[in-house]
Amino acid sequence: MFNLNTINKRYWDIKLRLIVTKIVDKKEIEEEVELNLEVEPPSKKMLTKITALSGTKDGKKATDGLYDAVEMLLNKNKVRTKITAESLSNLNLDQINAILTSYFEWLSKTKDSKN
Repeated sequence: MFNLNTINKRYWDIKLRLIVTKIVDKKEIEEEVELNLEVEPPSKKMLTKITALSGTKDGKKATDGLYDAVEMLLNKNKVRTKITAESLSNLNLDQINAILTSYFEWLSKTKDSKN
């Protein structure tokens, strides 16, 4: 019998610094954290959402769509670290584009890989 659970998952590794807000003694404190994430490949449903968000042409909606796409893909990480829209808001558009480009390049390579 074929067991789908025996297939090894592949992960895209990303290292990034984000500013997160923590509550300490009832005060909000911003803190920079460095994360090393292993991101899983997307499901068909997730990939459809990401490509739809990334493909918007309308100014603000397009920018919001890119940030939403990155939030969605980073949240599909191996250890389930929660990435919020607020924490991504400190990244500039070039960084967001670089994340998406690198992720889709990785997807393309792993899709074409024999193993």
